[in-house]
Amino acid sequence: MDDDDLNRALNEAPAHSIILLEDIDGIFVEREAVNTQRQGRHVTFSGLLNALDGVRSQEGRILFMTTNHREKLDPALLRPGRCDVQVELKNASFKQIKGMYSRFFPEAPESDGIEFAKKLPEWKLSMAKLQGHFLKWRKSAKLCLEHAKDILKESEVVNEMPVAEWLDRQNLIKYMGVFTKHRVYTVKEIKHYVDGSGSFNESFKFKDA
Repeated sequence: MDDDDLNRALNEAPAHSIILLEDIDGIFVEREAVNTQRQGRHVTFSGLLNALDGVRSQEGRILFMTTNHREKLDPALLRPGRCDVQVELKNASFKQIKGMYSRFFPEAPESDGIEFAKKLPEWKLSMAKLQGHFLKWRKSAKLCLEHAKDILKESEVVNEMPVAEWLDRQNLIKYMGVFTKHRVYTVKEIKHYVDGSGSFNESFKFKDA
């Protein structure tokens, strides 16, 4: 595909259509093509901008561009007119976790969805990660709830969890002062104070709490 092909494809899209350009950062970084080994016809950065301007002039068509690295995109691609709205898709919130549980298990009481969401950290798990868990236990809402923390065992999300949140979930928030004193703010930092037997070393005094 070259500039003309891209421009033609976008402009010939049906009226009232939605056009998706996925992983736009995988095409250009700072106006340079990511794949420098391409031979022959290819899309240029200026050709992409011109094609987007053409779509913008078409009434009733919506263009979506996705990226995992917004910082790599050239400002010309993001300026108003080409990109009118920018939305960050974050990891799952408490409300989303609860809602997803209820969607998979509509017959389960709302309290189960709340309990499920309380077992997991907010903003740390992707919707895809949650979906995989729900599909695994789709035949039993009870087992899905009982095995909620299995999701954490399969990822590094616990390591990045704030100590305050972790202690609260363990009903040990009264020890927060000890961790603050030692400037331990995330779970992964705790390992520096644990000896070979799995116990806290002598420098970590819980009697100070």
